[in-house]
Formats: sequence, C-alpha cells, structure tokens
Amino acid sequence: MIEPAAPPNWAAPAILGALLAVLGYLGKLATDFILEWRKANRERRARLVQLLAMLRAGDVAMKIQCEIRNELADRIYARRPELGQLGLGYDRLFSRAFEDMRPEERRLHGLIRAYTVHTMKPLNDGILDWLRTDTHFRGISPRDHRFGRLSAYLQELEAHLLLWRAKYEDWIPDNPDRCLVYLADEDRHGVGFPRGGTKLIADLLGHDLPPGKPDDEGTRGGWRGSLA
Repeated sequence: MIEPAAPPNWAAPAILGALLAVLGYLGKLATDFILEWRKANRERRARLVQLLAMLRAGDVAMKIQCEIRNELADRIYARRPELGQLGLGYDRLFSRAFEDMRPEERRLHGLIRAYTVHTMKPLNDGILDWLRTDTHFRGISPRDHRFGRLSAYLQELEAHLLLWRAKYEDWIPDNPDRCLVYLADEDRHGVGFPRGGTKLIADLLGHDLPPGKPDDEGTRGGWRGSLA
C-alpha cells in the first residue's frame, strides 16, 4: 500500500497561521458584538433614565398644582357656598367662578394655568417625542418577563397623551377661564394617566423613589391627577 505523502515542511506553519487568523477574526467579531451589545444597553438605559426624569418632574409639578388647586377651590367655596352644592368638578367650578374671582383667587387661577401651559404641556410633548423615537421598548411583547409591563404601559401612556394634547389645544389657548386639562373627570373626555409607570421604570433601573409619590397615590389617574 502506498503511504500518503507527508505534508511539506512549510505547510504546518501556514495552516497554523491561517487557523490563528480565523480565530483572531472570530474573536474580534465576538468582542465587537459584546461592545455593541453593551453600548446598546447603555443607550437604552439612558433613555429610560430620561423618561423617568420627565415622569418624576410631572409628579412633582402635579403635587404642587394640586395644592394650589385645592386652595383655590376652598376659597371659592368659602365665598360662594352655593357652588359647593352643585357637585362641580374643579374645571367647571373654576370656569363658573372665573368672572367674579377676587384678586387672590385670580392669582391662584393664573398659577394653575401656568403649570398646565408651561410645565405639563412641555413635559407631555417631551414624553410623546420620547415615545415616537423609541425603537425598542414598545416593540417588546407584553408577555416578556422583564419588560412586558413596561411595553403595555408605554402604549397606554401614548394613547392618553395624544388625547390630552388634543383637548389642550381645544381647551386652553383661547379660553382664559380654563386652567386644567383633565380627561378622566366628570365629563369623561378620555382615559386617565396610566398609573404605576414611575415606580415601574424606577424598579427596572434600580432607582429608589421618595415616599409618598403622587403616582403611587393615584393622583395622575383622573380629575385628581396631574396629566389627567
């Protein structure tokens, strides 16, 4: 039997060199993949931090607006107790009393309106911009074990904010007696701000929130809440 010819002396180093080159290329591909994956995770985390900041800013602004709103309502009821028997929501109450408001009442009304125009509106627009540019989280299945609840929340949030903006444009610019834009109020003009989002995103990021958050108290879910 004829024995196979032995490879020439130069073949082994060449094969080894080629193998090392292939392994080096594969290693570079793996390294690049890991770096890109980490970069994408950092960018997604940064976007969640941005969204959380806007939600928390809305919570704080709403808490202050609610305090001013309650003070204005108390002043109106004290001066015109008959209005307290009508069961009016805040928006109708303030609109009904607007023409004969006292100077301090008019000042409080102006502050409430300023929060709606210069805080709530920009924040809502910012969140809508965030949602439009989100190419990841909203595409996740609601059944996903980690981000499913977030995906469902973002869909509800967008629906609410689109309706809120539509009512704002009809309700606020040409009506100085209006100062609040609520959807889940006594008129049922839309769906309320979805609850639990601030805590949900904070938990995903591993962030601690201060106690007594407006979002946990449900103050953003209806006529009692911030972006409702």
